[in-house]
Amino acid sequence: MEDQKPESQQHGLKEREQCSRGPTEFAPIEFALILGAGWTGRQIAGQMLAHGMRVRLLDQSDRALEATQAWIEAQLVPFYEQGYWPRCDWLDVSNRLELVREDSEENATVPGIVLECIPEQVALKRRVLKRYSEKYGEHTIIASNSSYFVPSTFSKHLRFPERYAHFHFHVPMWIATLVDVATAPETSQETVDRLIALAERIGQTPLVQRVENTGYVFNWMLKSLLQSALQLVNKGVSNPADIDMAWRKATGMPAGPFGIMDQIGLDIIFQTMSHARFVEGDDVWAPLLAILQPLVDQGKLGVKTGSGFFVYGDPAHWQASAFAGIDEKKVPQKTKNNF
Repeated sequence: MEDQKPESQQHGLKEREQCSRGPTEFAPIEFALILGAGWTGRQIAGQMLAHGMRVRLLDQSDRALEATQAWIEAQLVPFYEQGYWPRCDWLDVSNRLELVREDSEENATVPGIVLECIPEQVALKRRVLKRYSEKYGEHTIIASNSSYFVPSTFSKHLRFPERYAHFHFHVPMWIATLVDVATAPETSQETVDRLIALAERIGQTPLVQRVENTGYVFNWMLKSLLQSALQLVNKGVSNPADIDMAWRKATGMPAGPFGIMDQIGLDIIFQTMSHARFVEGDDVWAPLLAILQPLVDQGKLGVKTGSGFFVYGDPAHWQASAFAGIDEKKVPQKTKNNF
């Protein structure tokens, strides 16, 4: 991109002209509207921008938008050097990034996809998805990054439900490189095909799921691991540092269950487990949620805030190497009573 700036700028102009006309039936998705500039939203935006797409990122918080811009700019060189992203020039990337607090009528460009990355609250997601399904026509895919709810929870409330699906990324997405393409009963094959193409375009592996299942594939399995880890702490058997050490040593994996929770975000983990509580009962989940509650209340949400179960430092400077494992010098050797 950096070596062919004139061609890149011409290409960007062509993309803008195409997007302003609105996507056609078979057009690849070149422009995305992402709702929510949290930890996941900024990663998705960065992944798309690094692979040549245009992104409009919407959030009510100026601080979140500013943090996203700073984070993406800071990752361009290290992620390229470590082989995660193509070589990118910040000037070019910034020209393809819009940071907005509202998707006003002045933003005439029609997105190929609207992807919500807002908190796991069913009423909030339903309201937002319904609004955008009514705002954009039948060729704009409306999608959710929900990690818990099945697509039919929302599709029955939307205009053109055939263009709706879940497009769920796993964090850190430059390492996990897996995205769930989960369909509602009404989702069309064209929508699935376009999402598969989009996932591959931005360096992700699409995993298509036509049968609805809470948590899709990986998160369904992950729930049991995280539940078991929290139960060990609740029983006083061990602490997060030792549990993660045991998992890493025995499996050779770079992070244990508590490190994984920190990567995902403890607020998201708490929201997801709170929903599971209504299905499986307080006896199972209340003691485990009590371990997470103090950290969430203190704003210690994991990597994205600089600390959670473990300490990470300034999240603006967290790069790919940060996820190679836990810095043993920073791991607090404490029991559950210290949370």
